[in-house]
Amino acid sequence: MSQAKANAPRHSVYDVLPTSIKVSWGIGAFGMALLMNSVGGLILFYLTTIVGMSGWIAGLLLSGSRIIDALNDPLMGYVSDKTPDRFGGRRRPYLLAGAFMCAIAILMCFNVPFTGDDLATIVYVSFALIFYGTAYSTFNVPFIAMPAEMTNGYHERSTIHGWRVIFAGIGLTMAGAGAGLILGWLSDGRKDNVQLNVQQDYTQLSVLFAVLILGSTLIAWRGTRRAPASLRTTTQIPWREQFRSFLHNKAFMTIMGVKTFQLIAVYASQAATFFMVVQVLQRSSGAMALIGLPMVITSIVATPLLLRIARKVGKRGGYILSALFATAAYSSWIFAVPGEPDWALGLRGVLLGIGFAGNVLFAMSMVTDAIEWDSHQTGLRREGMYTAVFSFVEKFAGAIGPAVVGFALSWAGFDAKSKVTPESYEAVRQAALIGVTYLPAACSFISILVLLLYRLDEKVLHTARDASQLRAS
Repeated sequence: MSQAKANAPRHSVYDVLPTSIKVSWGIGAFGMALLMNSVGGLILFYLTTIVGMSGWIAGLLLSGSRIIDALNDPLMGYVSDKTPDRFGGRRRPYLLAGAFMCAIAILMCFNVPFTGDDLATIVYVSFALIFYGTAYSTFNVPFIAMPAEMTNGYHERSTIHGWRVIFAGIGLTMAGAGAGLILGWLSDGRKDNVQLNVQQDYTQLSVLFAVLILGSTLIAWRGTRRAPASLRTTTQIPWREQFRSFLHNKAFMTIMGVKTFQLIAVYASQAATFFMVVQVLQRSSGAMALIGLPMVITSIVATPLLLRIARKVGKRGGYILSALFATAAYSSWIFAVPGEPDWALGLRGVLLGIGFAGNVLFAMSMVTDAIEWDSHQTGLRREGMYTAVFSFVEKFAGAIGPAVVGFALSWAGFDAKSKVTPESYEAVRQAALIGVTYLPAACSFISILVLLLYRLDEKVLHTARDASQLRAS
């Protein structure tokens, strides 16, 4: 492949970043986690119980919109890579635009003006979901690309994403436990042991979440104005040659394989957990807090411990350890029954917290390492394109999980207008278990096997960096 020298950075790249920049950037993860997990965890439940759509139609719309929207990611990555630097860097203009789009998106998703399975409902829901995905890509693709530009420090990258773990964990808890508590407080009581909510409850919830998303994403945009950023690459290389270089980046392809299986597990579990808690365990939605709060507390506590472990056994070792905890959490739902003690839900939150911390912390840190390795091999600065591929994988996985859960519920004969009877209970339980246990546990275990193939450690990266400097001199 022809070599092209990367341009010098707009600001000097720090080995150790100022804490203010890391915190400001990390706060943006709160808004993205709140948006992604509230839609991922609630939208299927909302569409089937409030809007009145059939489970298989709702699942199909969720999957179809994600597949269509996935085309936005390569475009967004390419555009941000090629954006002129005079607009405040290649990434930050899209953080500003994406902030407002994301706030609008959550309002659209949880305020469907139609009901049932008629054409108007399907068209509106499809448009709202595609707009949501577009808004998410507009902010998240350039946002995730930024750490690759901000530091060359091998372990400093993990530290940056450590702040992302903290704020993403808070956003995840707000989307799960927070939403559950709010919906429980707004509900009209219970009928046949199932909590009753109406459209107005989701309207109030979405307005609150829109304000929080807008505030956190604007803080990230404003707080990173002094962050180091590389200039765009002016050298042109044919698309076919660029695509080949992606395939030759074995470390990146390995992490994409790991993330594909892990994200299928995450999205399937998200889509089914609300059903499991409310319909199968017959608990108030507020019981989601028994999972969410221990999860976020554990993820915050586990992050520095995992960073310390990674310094001794490497990022791959820390990643495998956290994935084992996630696999155990998914598997534990097999034993869940109505009336089980609160500590059982809390224990699942603890296990998921360790898995979540490692997933966010190590995956993106290792992706950032792979991006740097690519720049030393090709001379190109393609942070946006690489993170676009990552976002594409995220949406591909997000298309599979909810679809599986939606079809499983339809197969079980789930009807939001009818109560779960003793005769139908086991079928509904097994349908929920497909989403919270069978599929996630299998995918999580496979991700561990794929992770064993990862080879890009600190020594290999330093060797590539030295070789690149020799070629440039």
